[in-house]
Amino acid sequence: MYAVRSGSMAPALPVGSLVVVQPVNNYKVDDVVTFLSSTATKKNDTVTHRIVSEVESGGSVYYLTKGDANDSNDQGQISESQIKGKVITKISYAGYLIGYLKTLPGLILIIIIPATIIIYEEVNKIKKEAVAFRERRRAARKDRGENK
Repeated sequence: MYAVRSGSMAPALPVGSLVVVQPVNNYKVDDVVTFLSSTATKKNDTVTHRIVSEVESGGSVYYLTKGDANDSNDQGQISESQIKGKVITKISYAGYLIGYLKTLPGLILIIIIPATIIIYEEVNKIKKEAVAFRERRRAARKDRGENK
């Protein structure tokens, strides 16, 4: 799954969409694919664009891609090994949520706050059990005629 962070594929894939990709055996013209950018600064810098042509060179297949909203093709060709997969579905706006959850406030919202609530509830249950146990012990001592 990848979040769409630019408008290069609008309107087919609006900014903030979440795309689900799946590797396939062979890619063809008009497939929308997610691939590792040749100009990536990070290991997971990906681009999601449409294949506009296929070129065979030296027994290998290379693809030219283009964003639907862009006027020109992407620079350079991509090899099949750069492709992460073909887009099989999109979920509008879900990319915003995924992007937010990767931030510190998102982490706090999704992990720390629920964990704190669970711990608080468990501590309260333990306290109630301790009080009930103490009361049962006192009642048992009282029944036996012990004072304390």
